[in-house]
Amino acid sequence: MHNSRTGSNKRASRLLDRLITNASASQKLSNDELGATLTNLKVEARDPREGAVTFSKESLDLLVCYGLISNPLDIRLEALRIIANALLLSPSLRKQFDTVPTLAHQYKEASANEEFVVSRIMFLLTIEPRTYDAHVLKGLHEYILLHVTRHAEGDLCESSLPALTETCKLLFNILCKFSNEPSYDDVIWPLSSIIKRLPRILNSVSCSIISCLLKLPCTFDVYFRDEAPTELSEVFFELLSKAVQRQSLDTAGLDDSIVPLLLLLSNIFSSARNAKVIEYFKAMILPSEIERSRPLGQSSSLASTLLQITSKPTFMKSREVIYQLMWDASDQDVHKFIYHIGFGYAIGYIMSHEIAVPEDLLSETAPSVPSGNINPVTGQRVENEGQIPSLANMTEDEKEREAERLFVLFERMRANGIINVENPVRTALESGRFQELPD
Repeated sequence: MHNSRTGSNKRASRLLDRLITNASASQKLSNDELGATLTNLKVEARDPREGAVTFSKESLDLLVCYGLISNPLDIRLEALRIIANALLLSPSLRKQFDTVPTLAHQYKEASANEEFVVSRIMFLLTIEPRTYDAHVLKGLHEYILLHVTRHAEGDLCESSLPALTETCKLLFNILCKFSNEPSYDDVIWPLSSIIKRLPRILNSVSCSIISCLLKLPCTFDVYFRDEAPTELSEVFFELLSKAVQRQSLDTAGLDDSIVPLLLLLSNIFSSARNAKVIEYFKAMILPSEIERSRPLGQSSSLASTLLQITSKPTFMKSREVIYQLMWDASDQDVHKFIYHIGFGYAIGYIMSHEIAVPEDLLSETAPSVPSGNINPVTGQRVENEGQIPSLANMTEDEKEREAERLFVLFERMRANGIINVENPVRTALESGRFQELPD
């Protein structure tokens, strides 16, 4: 097959040939000429159709020589950016080329700009499974620890956060795909220190840190310090609260964004032995008694919002983690679970996990729950049930959603033998009391 090199690829090839010649020439290009050549090559090779043809393992090895710490900063940065772009646009090159040992050793001390591109290159190279000896893994550990610690001890300015994000992405790759030696427990403190200082927003840097912490143990000295046992947990709950505000629940991708945070909170709760931490988690995860003046899930609390999320089809990943948190916060006791969130919300988890439903589940004498005249289905106090808004005050959409919710709830309860009465919503439909709404 004829493989002509035309247009941008032809220019890129000439630029690359110039770099190859310069590497062995007695009369070298000036730094300005070399920098201009690298910049032009970076621009020409951005097209993935050209990059795959232009670059090979040998050409990338050459660029690594220009990217070594002994070269001027602007020259080595341009060389490293070309390598990063080539590896991003041509995944097949990642299997042929590996400069992780060299870069990890060369760039333990680096500026934010250097850290960004070096960590990006090593992140791309560790996407594919590889085997490294203990010496290389130790070098990677030293590189990551030094940079994460530098961020923790320095100013977290906007210009440094992209570099931190890339280093955390590299760390996550290593934690997922390489052996547990050396241990990365020593990065837990600097990562937790950083996230406590960041704005309470789920963005690329906070999500990267959370993903790393999710793969590391919840060490006592970081998560449950005697002087402030709930400090770090409070940070994560604040992040969660701001992420799931009611007006943001329809945000695309929110389900994927909050799952790692929910899983991390679940890990922390499972590891907690401090009574103060356990009580704090229960207060944040489970609806309070004050909320029982209305059916559970209708207040503005975080627990109420989490209950709403469990009923939304767009939160399939988060739903299971939220249920698990609430189940654990209920001491894995089915009576407490029903009491805390109401049978209407609990039935889905009970069914999917094949949890036995005791005969006395909905009786007033059910054990292990606080006393009180509570509707076990909605979680609302019975004396407040007459105070709910009338249908006259509801929009047509609200009436339709409420009818659908009640229909599903009654059908589930009938199917499980909890009740043996006719579904009132079905009866209303069959009698013609409901009519189809126009589109």
